[in-house]
Amino acid sequence: MTTVISILLVGALASLVASAAAGVGAALVAATREASGATPLGGAVSLGPSRSAPLGRMAAIGLGAGLVLLLLALILRTAIAGHAPWSNLHEFSLAFAAALLGTYLILARSNPITGLAPLVALLAAGLVAFGLSLDDRVDPLVPALQQPLLLTIHVGAAVLSYAVAGVAFLAAAAEIAQRRAGDRVAALPSAATARAVGHRAVLIAFPILTVAIALGSVWANLAWRSYWSNDPKELAAAATWLVFGAYLHVAARRDRWERLAPWLIVLGFAGVLFTYIGAGLFFIGEHSYGGR
Repeated sequence: MTTVISILLVGALASLVASAAAGVGAALVAATREASGATPLGGAVSLGPSRSAPLGRMAAIGLGAGLVLLLLALILRTAIAGHAPWSNLHEFSLAFAAALLGTYLILARSNPITGLAPLVALLAAGLVAFGLSLDDRVDPLVPALQQPLLLTIHVGAAVLSYAVAGVAFLAAAAEIAQRRAGDRVAALPSAATARAVGHRAVLIAFPILTVAIALGSVWANLAWRSYWSNDPKELAAAATWLVFGAYLHVAARRDRWERLAPWLIVLGFAGVLFTYIGAGLFFIGEHSYGGR
């Protein structure tokens, strides 16, 4: 069954790379048409509901196929391991990628953000490639992780909050690019749309991240008899939470500080990546086992 999982993961990676390539191709076509006057200035790439362009359809299909293949791989992994498929960095990376794709596809149903599709595909492909580079053995859970309910809810909440923050990051990056270009990048959503989607994503991610940190504290007390131990991952998660909290404060302003908002989302996602990778791999702490 592990061979089947590997095949599914490689297939998911190939689908995501193909989706990104198709999305970039669609963006280049749109840019060419705009330069020749064939489309309105600032028009969006047709990757949305109409899906009239073949490259747009390929990008959408690639994202959907990647998500389905990842979900199948995670289901099989759950069946083999007997617990939620995010007990180590390999599993977490795959779940992170699947949640990122799912979050984007849900938000894209009610928001014109189809121009973010190739960026989402690239980020998800990077997560899958990173997961494939790690040890994929199914080992017994270490004693600290032998809390099935908390493993499912606490780490699952972290996965989901990171994924939603990932969409917020891509929207913030699009907003920054569009503001600098005067909304002239045809391949991206407008600055206003990107701003609205990024804000909505943070409003979703922040309370989920809060729950994840709170449950982590409860679990830490059960496992190590301490709610807080200044572990690198704990400190990184707290710093990330504070950055997103600062964003929510700045985003509500209507003065010169408001322009800091997308940069705080970018900084917050940098904190997510450090918490996800750096704090477990490069620093010794209570969570070091998660780097397997």
